[in-house]
Amino acid sequence: MSRGGGWLLAASVCAAGALGLSWSGQLAGAAHPARVLVVAAVLLTVVGWQRGRDQLLTAALAAAGVGVLLGGLDASPGRLALGAAAACLVLAGRAAGRRVLPRRTAA
Repeated sequence: MSRGGGWLLAASVCAAGALGLSWSGQLAGAAHPARVLVVAAVLLTVVGWQRGRDQLLTAALAAAGVGVLLGGLDASPGRLALGAAAACLVLAGRAAGRRVLPRRTAA
């Protein structure tokens, strides 16, 4: 397995779990857009990882963050799984030497 591959596998499992788990506590109709964002984050991660485009990994992390925050904060299983997937994505990127989070510039 490549460097960061274990974390990437864990992120995939968590993202798949987020699709199947309940998103209760959401505003009416908010669970569907959140699930769309899970799929978008997974697709962005796959394309970004394969093509070496770190900007797509950052976009995937942003999509996961919006999915977690969509409809307000609560500790539903779907949100926790999506948050865990985002954390695993960051850890996978760091283990592989990829830049997932944007760099800060000195002002």
